[in-house]
Amino acid sequence: MQTLGVPNTQPKFSLLIDDSQTLTYLELFKQAVTLALIDVQTLSASNYQEFRNVFVTQTKAVSEPQFEEIVSLVDFIPGATTSQMMVALGTISKKNALGGITALVAYTVPGALILTILGYWYGKYPDPRDLNILVFLAIQGIKSSTVALILQLLISMAAKSINNKMHIALSVLSAALFVAYQQPYVLILTMMMGGIITIMVEYDAENTIGRRTFVKEYTATPAVINDPKLINKKNSHKISQLFGNKSFHLYSVILLLLLYLNSQYQSMILDLSLSFYNIGTFMIGGTPITLPFMYAETVLNPLYINADAFWLGFGLAAALPGPYLNFAIFLGTHSMGIYGGVSCWVAIFVPSVLQIWGLLPHWSNFRKNIYLAKFKEGVISVAIGFLATAVYYGWVDACKYDLSTATVISFLSLVYVSLLNFNSPAVLTLGAALFIIRYLALWYYRELDPVIF
Repeated sequence: MQTLGVPNTQPKFSLLIDDSQTLTYLELFKQAVTLALIDVQTLSASNYQEFRNVFVTQTKAVSEPQFEEIVSLVDFIPGATTSQMMVALGTISKKNALGGITALVAYTVPGALILTILGYWYGKYPDPRDLNILVFLAIQGIKSSTVALILQLLISMAAKSINNKMHIALSVLSAALFVAYQQPYVLILTMMMGGIITIMVEYDAENTIGRRTFVKEYTATPAVINDPKLINKKNSHKISQLFGNKSFHLYSVILLLLLYLNSQYQSMILDLSLSFYNIGTFMIGGTPITLPFMYAETVLNPLYINADAFWLGFGLAAALPGPYLNFAIFLGTHSMGIYGGVSCWVAIFVPSVLQIWGLLPHWSNFRKNIYLAKFKEGVISVAIGFLATAVYYGWVDACKYDLSTATVISFLSLVYVSLLNFNSPAVLTLGAALFIIRYLALWYYRELDPVIF
């Protein structure tokens, strides 16, 4: 007599499974552009639900287990969160690397093109006071509202990541160090030390040193299995370990090439490209963490960019489709023209792409490592302190011409975005309008001549 039984083990899944849909390049491009437009409606640095709705629910190009695996990785590794998510989802949806590139281009290029034009135009005015008075006032309002946007991101990150006194202490100390030593290498070393200190203090206190850190997942499934039906005959591209290793090798080759060229030629483009490549590498905690690093690399070096352009560029990037990292193309174009902008933009995105391709095949081996998890907690705590200092510097620059008006607009913008859930374009538009209205009222109704220059 034959008996029926329920198997105890779950089937393995690969990152590219047979029953998932394969999108065409046009379909993938349309979906990525749609997500870029959705991105401006929220201040969240990671819009996971929107990505899930498009790729898992609507198109069924990605399975739920695959999506959760990607989310767990992009939440952990350095890089631009939403951009890495788009690369991984595009790669899986098209089942090749070109799909990932197509998705990233569709997601980033529309906003990047607009920022390139704005950066090129704004670069013609080294002193913003040379602009039309209404444009100048609007820019001051945008910068004031940008402070609120960054502060909201800071509050969200702190609420999620600051869990104990150790995290608070690391954030406070890192903020003080950023004020005292405004050098990029100091920021990186401080982040690394924050991670190490968190491991040493917290795990020593919990008496867990020596515990087995790699926990075997008896029910979880490996990230990658051999699937001969996909792109290549030999270990086909399914974000395989071979492809992941090649991605790491390519990352190293590009870094060495930039270091060599930078040592042989004196070029602002090469110098900033290397800086932005490093920023993309150490972007632990999401895109907002790049702000302190970019500020240290650009504004604190007067050869590159002024503070007005820096904060204006971030505000515009937040209000336009695509990720915050498009901000890089505005900075590069403003200081070095279109070629410089494209170089900086490519340099800051390439590490994110290579990291997601390189680490995803190996992620199942590391995701339960408790030491890595604690290390990341310490690093993010330090980065939050850096971001708090960046908020202060942004507020100081916004108040450069009118302290009271800029402060009031920053506060109102924070209310708009925190309590009324306004999106970024609405907040920045209101900030610009309020600054203009303030001075029009002084000029035409109270017959005063405010001194703003």
